[in-house]
Amino acid sequence: MSSRLVDGGASTLPRLVTVTQAARLLAVSGDTVRNWIRRRTIPYIILPHEEGAKSEYRIPLQGLLSCLAGTYDLGADLEAVARAAKEIDPAVDVLEKLSGPLQ
Repeated sequence: MSSRLVDGGASTLPRLVTVTQAARLLAVSGDTVRNWIRRRTIPYIILPHEEGAKSEYRIPLQGLLSCLAGTYDLGADLEAVARAAKEIDPAVDVLEKLSGPLQ
């Protein structure tokens, strides 16, 4: 899935999602996503923060999707849904609708 399609054509920068957004997208809890981060199962970045403060993570959407295994290609399905939605309304951001407002 191209980042251009995921970003609605607005940017070629990687789409970063929050722990909550990743959890909603995959129908798991935020704790599950944080466990994956702790075990380095999925790619992530840590936002700058004060020493001793709670870490905030962002997850590259493409990296998250590429970590999934199994017989179902969620990335391809999201791409198809995004393409269909753009044909109906170019302003629609499918991932925002699925996972809530992106930061």
